[in-house]
Amino acid sequence: MARLTLFVLCLAATLAIVAPAARADPSPVFGQWLTENRRGVIELVPCADKVCGNLVWMIEPMRHGAPAIDDYNPKPELRQRPLCGMPILGDFRETEPRHFEDGWIYDPDSGKTYHATMTLEENGTLRMRGYIGIPLLGESQHWTRADGSLGKC
Repeated sequence: MARLTLFVLCLAATLAIVAPAARADPSPVFGQWLTENRRGVIELVPCADKVCGNLVWMIEPMRHGAPAIDDYNPKPELRQRPLCGMPILGDFRETEPRHFEDGWIYDPDSGKTYHATMTLEENGTLRMRGYIGIPLLGESQHWTRADGSLGKC
């Protein structure tokens, strides 16, 4: 009986180590992306079974001698949080290869949050589309892969 228990424990430990390696390759959308206006870098990462992104570099990380803050947020209690490291987008789910829907994107320059989709284009750019209501009523930007030379804030 002790041998069976030991065997089961060893098998469980082996599966715990091997199972994560058997997962699909990470999405090519993950990584750092330079925004179209070249003023920020967003790092896209997995979050549960979706994609999220944080602001990891800014062209102007300091304002008036202090770290830039989320001063346009509609919620007064969030206006003092630093922009650097802040979640900028989230809840994107892959609906087709290289295409993600049902997400949101936050514009710290206006304090507004929009519904969003994103598509990894064949040319390697990331097309982000923020919209109100339906995607037809929106605006697209093309982000380029950041090479890491900008560092992090």
